[in-house]
Amino acid sequence: MRILFLLIPLILFASSVNVTVNKKVLTSGEELIVTISAQGKNIKFPNIQEIDGNKIVGTSNSDNISIINGKMSETITKSFILFPQKNLTIPSFSVIINGKVYKTKPIHIKVIEPKQTKGNFELDINVSKKSLYLGEDAILTLKFIKKAPAQSVQIQRPYIKNFLIKEINSKEIKKANEDILIYKFLIIPQKTGSYQIGPYIAQVGKLVQTQTDNFFGLQITSMQYKNIYSNRLKIEVKPIPKGSIYGDFHISIKAKKELKADEPNKITLIISGCGDFYSIEPFNLNIKNATVYQHKPKLFLNIKNNKLCGKFVQTFVVIANNSYIIPSFKLKTFDGKIHIISTPKIYVKIKNSLNILNKHKNIPYVKTPISNMKKNKINLGFIIFISLASLIIGILIGILILKAYNYLKNDEIIKIKKADQKELLNILKKYEENKEIKKIMEQIEENIYKNANNKINKKDIIKIIKQIRRGT
Repeated sequence: MRILFLLIPLILFASSVNVTVNKKVLTSGEELIVTISAQGKNIKFPNIQEIDGNKIVGTSNSDNISIINGKMSETITKSFILFPQKNLTIPSFSVIINGKVYKTKPIHIKVIEPKQTKGNFELDINVSKKSLYLGEDAILTLKFIKKAPAQSVQIQRPYIKNFLIKEINSKEIKKANEDILIYKFLIIPQKTGSYQIGPYIAQVGKLVQTQTDNFFGLQITSMQYKNIYSNRLKIEVKPIPKGSIYGDFHISIKAKKELKADEPNKITLIISGCGDFYSIEPFNLNIKNATVYQHKPKLFLNIKNNKLCGKFVQTFVVIANNSYIIPSFKLKTFDGKIHIISTPKIYVKIKNSLNILNKHKNIPYVKTPISNMKKNKINLGFIIFISLASLIIGILIGILILKAYNYLKNDEIIKIKKADQKELLNILKKYEENKEIKKIMEQIEENIYKNANNKINKKDIIKIIKQIRRGT
């Protein structure tokens, strides 16, 4: 007996690890809780992200420290929640306790397909089409029938792999012997193949008495839930022609057709109608010898007559010195037949365009020869007079040109001080070979066309321009 008594503290504080589950047999989609407990010192758990191919959707942890006869022991418990759809095996996990590796035993879990629940509570699902093209929408309807009282009803939100799902509406119908809850969802397939829909689960909760508090005479109640299973359906998703989008669409474009050089042209591309807007890729716009700012498209969608309808809007900003052509935008659509929708090409005229001025670049210069000049005797005094007069006139003209140049320089500086950012951008164009001016111009363009907030210091600009003029 003394030997056993001496062994008790060793057993109490021995390191150990074990794994448990809330159920070994469960229905498809039902919650499985896997709990690992470890006791000892310096416990290190493995990093568990999935179990036999099933994603972990929730975790919980608890830590308990106890001291008995002056010796400390720690117990750490970790729980993992998953919703398996088929049979699985919980593998052996390795847990390190005080530097030593301990392994858990594997556990086999059986998952059975539930039958649709019949009785006081029923959940039924149906779809408007069981054969769809890729991107074609359909209506999924969930109907919950309640023939008896319930304190709580929680219906699982539909999930279908590779489908977009949007709730359309819900309503309640009250009858003499039953209440009916109806939920409608728009479903849009994003990948071809065969798919199973359901079974989905509704949890019905009832308050039940669990025990009586003898001291206060109070009855203690708790909510107990029962799973109600729906039927299941199959949907086939067929492919559509390569490069096409399913739906009935119209395409249009808005743009200015005549502007000044460097004036921004906002181009708006609009695709409207009903169909798979989520599969429309952003468009690209390339225009030679022009600056093009391209924005991300925006979707403005709504559900109309049980279809996904709305607009796809993408904007571009083009800045050019020469006239240019906006090319045609094209989209291949499919609604059982292939359609090519497109915008027209648009010719944009730039006033005082450089390509108009350059039309005269190749006009030949004809040098007129001087022939048969008569050799006459010219009075020397007359030559001196003409020379002096030419010199004086040349000096006067030089002074006038210098004054005019200084006036123009000062006038330009005055314009810089008064200019807004667009006007300032135009003034600085003739100095854009200077790196500092080029950088300032880029900041101004970001402010104008990208809604940036770059600080532009006009005093610095004037200082740089004066340095350029002095050649420093």
